[in-house]
Amino acid sequence: MKKLMAAVTCCLALALMAVPALAKDYPTKPITAYIPLSAGGTSDVFVRTIAPHMEKFLGKPLVLVNKPGSGGAVAIATLAKAKPDGYTFSWANLPTLVTIPQMRKLTYDPKELVYIASPMHYDYILYVAKDSPYNSLKELIDFARKNPGAVTYGTPGLGTTNHLGVAWLANHEKVKMTPIPFKGNPKSVAAVLGGHVVACNTSTTASVSAYKGGKLKPLVVMSANRIPLTPDTKTLKELGYDFAQFSCMGAVFPKGTPEAIRAKIEAAIKYAVSQPDVQKKAKDELYVSIDYLDGKKYRELCNQYWGIWGGILKEVGLKKY
Repeated sequence: MKKLMAAVTCCLALALMAVPALAKDYPTKPITAYIPLSAGGTSDVFVRTIAPHMEKFLGKPLVLVNKPGSGGAVAIATLAKAKPDGYTFSWANLPTLVTIPQMRKLTYDPKELVYIASPMHYDYILYVAKDSPYNSLKELIDFARKNPGAVTYGTPGLGTTNHLGVAWLANHEKVKMTPIPFKGNPKSVAAVLGGHVVACNTSTTASVSAYKGGKLKPLVVMSANRIPLTPDTKTLKELGYDFAQFSCMGAVFPKGTPEAIRAKIEAAIKYAVSQPDVQKKAKDELYVSIDYLDGKKYRELCNQYWGIWGGILKEVGLKKY
């Protein structure tokens, strides 16, 4: 027994010694990074903006793979099955870690994942087409009240904050509005432009081209503060609603990834978002807010919003677990 214990102790010591060595050499090959939503959306564009700087910091390329579907949960479900060796991580939108797991059973437990960092949060606007007859949120809600279910709105998936923000609004106003899921914000914008849905609650990056092209009409900012892209558009709070939609993007590793490796990717993200060209593009072209959080603060934020969004899910009748 003593020999067995000595052998176990020796193996543990060697393993602990190997982790710093692994982190020192890491990475030695390309790293795969999943993007949970479709090409052209906020997550996709922002990740591809910071990737070259992360590659410079790490000394190895990032292989970026879009895995849209189920509001982002497809990417995280795939990640959860990966080896925890540091060569596969995923970007994550807040719903995949906070809301969707409270709506249905998944093949992953978000609380077991290794949280790397969060570089930014999203800003949201509820739009209709430019030629829509609705010129205010009130007009849209009045129509929905008289025509239950006739107001359809595009979302990047059921359970995303885009969906739940409007679900909260409809529930508050006691009207029925119908969510239509698409694989990412760009597709929900396209659906509005094509007349397939009445409205869409979407991110700034996904909508900036269509809005500047005069094809979209903003009705209300769903986020807490006014957005430079549509500076004259009021927020829900300014219209008297006690609500603001919030979501952020972060990165996660599968369970069991060594801390030293996690810290290396965290440092790469922090380096990338500190670069002047990234900050300029985020502000002037993408209209997103860089709001860097390290892994610890990112996990704490997700824990906080587990309760906040969980309460909203319960309020609108979508909380199952």
